[in-house]
Amino acid sequence: MSVDKSHGLAANEIIRRPQEISAIFQNGRFYRGRWFDVAYTVGASRQVAFAATKRIRKAVARNRIKRLLREAYRLEKENFRTPAQLVLIGHENILQAHLDDLRGQMRSMAAKINLKESP
Repeated sequence: MSVDKSHGLAANEIIRRPQEISAIFQNGRFYRGRWFDVAYTVGASRQVAFAATKRIRKAVARNRIKRLLREAYRLEKENFRTPAQLVLIGHENILQAHLDDLRGQMRSMAAKINLKESP
């Protein structure tokens, strides 16, 4: 029994180094959304980091926000055609959102980034 990992996130697709995330915030572009915000820089490959603000007091809630973002991104990552390093920052109200709402905003953000960065 083999597991199909084509729809997952590979280890090299995830940004883990704080220096890289800081560089994206300092040098990148930023889009605000209803459920989450996106900071990004155009790069050689598509990579992503998931975050939730520390203003959300409970770690359980922060972790749930990151899981929701990860799932929405995983399902919609093919829409991000521009190779970019993304940081997705979840808002507290994302906990009341349905996955379809998040996927819709993810598609919208992908379209904005693709349009802005297309030649």
